[in-house]
Amino acid sequence: MDIIQIVLGSTVSIISIFISNYLGRKATKNNYQLETKDKAYKSFYVPLMKFLISANKDSMIYYWYIASWYAAPGKFKKSSDLLSDLLRSNLEVLPPKVVTLVSEYSTSTSGAQMFFGDDGYRENYRHNLIKASELFDTIVRQSLQEASLISKELGYPDIAKPILESFDNIEKTNLNFPRYLPEIYQKSGPRQFVGEEPPYY
Repeated sequence: MDIIQIVLGSTVSIISIFISNYLGRKATKNNYQLETKDKAYKSFYVPLMKFLISANKDSMIYYWYIASWYAAPGKFKKSSDLLSDLLRSNLEVLPPKVVTLVSEYSTSTSGAQMFFGDDGYRENYRHNLIKASELFDTIVRQSLQEASLISKELGYPDIAKPILESFDNIEKTNLNFPRYLPEIYQKSGPRQFVGEEPPYY
């Protein structure tokens, strides 16, 4: 009987140790996952949302965020894409669905830049502009949806939801539709520069 009690006692002790170790590892893993999500939220999602709200709610399209800089006159022309830069610098924390689009978006937006020639549009690059705009919208939507979920897990206010609603529900006008190149600029770009930042009306 004593031997049985000793064996049972040892078995219970061993099981308790295993359970404690398992729970400890699980807690550590959960904490690590939350820390990783918090890092992603602060390094990618928050800068993305700040970037998006920098525009008027009716100008939240690829053209005004990115392409208008490609089309800007003289010294104000820019070749950089802020979204592309943000994606590349945070590749390790991006949602898997977004990661698969990064390379294609970078290629398309580089081609879109070529559409805006000094002497007019280069029509053989229009498809790049259209594709870049479509991918821009997809990346932004998927990222904001993920940001909304993460904010709830971390206990942060869900600021992504209203931004996504504004992004998806802008009133269509000739200044923002089609999203890749507004109607008023379909044949030629703006001729008058009225400030140091877009839009150029």
